[in-house]
Amino acid sequence: MSGMNKQNALWEKIKCNRKLRCGGFSAALTACLVLLVALAAALCDGLENRFALQADFSFNGATSQGEITRSAIAQLEKDVRIYAVVPEVGGDENLLSLLNRYDASSNHVTVTQESLMKNPVLKTHFTDAAGTNQVTDDCLIINCPETGLSRVLSQMDFSYRSFNMETGFFDETMLSYEKAITEAILYVTQESVPTVQILSGHREKSSEETDVLEETLTESNYKVTRVNLAAGDRLNPADPLMILSPQYDLTEEELDQLMDYARAGGDFFFVSEYTAPLDLSNFNALLRAYGVELLPGLAVAKEEDVNSYYADYPVILMPYMQDTDVTHNLVTENETILLISEARAFRVQEPQPDGVMAYPLLMTGDAYLRTVVDGDDTVEQQPGDAEGQFAVSVWSDKMFEDGTVSHLFTLGDCNVFMDYWMQMNTSSTPFLLQIIHSLQEREPVSLDILPKPAQRESLTLGDITPAVIVIVMLPLLVLLGALLVLVPRKNM
Repeated sequence: MSGMNKQNALWEKIKCNRKLRCGGFSAALTACLVLLVALAAALCDGLENRFALQADFSFNGATSQGEITRSAIAQLEKDVRIYAVVPEVGGDENLLSLLNRYDASSNHVTVTQESLMKNPVLKTHFTDAAGTNQVTDDCLIINCPETGLSRVLSQMDFSYRSFNMETGFFDETMLSYEKAITEAILYVTQESVPTVQILSGHREKSSEETDVLEETLTESNYKVTRVNLAAGDRLNPADPLMILSPQYDLTEEELDQLMDYARAGGDFFFVSEYTAPLDLSNFNALLRAYGVELLPGLAVAKEEDVNSYYADYPVILMPYMQDTDVTHNLVTENETILLISEARAFRVQEPQPDGVMAYPLLMTGDAYLRTVVDGDDTVEQQPGDAEGQFAVSVWSDKMFEDGTVSHLFTLGDCNVFMDYWMQMNTSSTPFLLQIIHSLQEREPVSLDILPKPAQRESLTLGDITPAVIVIVMLPLLVLLGALLVLVPRKNM
């Protein structure tokens, strides 16, 4: 009983002791405040991850989605899986933040972060649209299980670069995270994909030589396949066929297959460099069927026509783009600067074959055709060299008796589309895509999403106002929390 009295007395003493009472209240209030802050942080973090509510304070808005993307994602009917293969250290935080928005924007989009160290099967399981394995330690794999299509995006797919004449290097000027990812999502969910076929089996340009060309087509959401007729491959008339400077001739059977392909509406993209043989009789027969002939010799600009060649190199032509149905958009948009190096010229037959309408797309200025023979390696004009203005690219439409129309595009140089410097500094890519579109008459996935600046501009007062507000508010919130704890203790 005496023990009970002692406990009661201690309790009465505590209740009467203001310091103990207020101290206990303060401790309890602090614990509750900490708990509430932790719960609020967890709740906000969960809501942000689920609905991507985080505001984009980046200088270029790199982690934001525009209306075009939101509309495209809202219309998805197929599931898309995005594997963000990121390095163990130093991942692109802007890219990961943007991917979080894609993950939150639709139940059809799932984003997971992966590591090749932990999941090496990714490297062999997915291939890009070009059929090559491009999975690296820092890329995105965008896959649609229903269609089986995949796109592999690297850091190069997210940036635009321009050549800096002062440094001699390419500088990153713009970022295109959103455009590349959204287009890839739409690409892999297509039922059928625009495809470009490349003929092989006649010592045409190898896959290593056409790497830049194929990369350009793939980035523009075309699928690229190689076709070897001698190996039993079959041509699809819905897809244009590239024939890239063959060194060996077609067999009679192969020529028949190409003509059957043309009668079914198939189109040709034919390139012949001046070093390619002229005596490929079956290839020549194919060209003549479209009213086009190869001319011998190297097209060289006359030095006095200074606007028709590059710098001090008359063998690097700057041809004049003709305003035609095929090139009108390029001419209107001033996308006409091309460099044709060591080019072959073509002749449009007169009269043209029945049902054929052929016309030049690219013309030289004042030039001559230098036929180089053994022991004579000069490109200076010699007596007897043909001179005038020559077509280095021709377009031809051929109509068959049943009304089917087939098209032929010819060009006298492969380097226009196979050199990275040409891509960055000339109208090579717009020209290529315009030709492919005119041949196929089917648009690939292409969205009008503007890239974001890669370089930060000088900050203004308006730019830093949000940051200043955050910096000022944080200490005030801490002070408010401190007052809630300390005010009850002021008389202790």
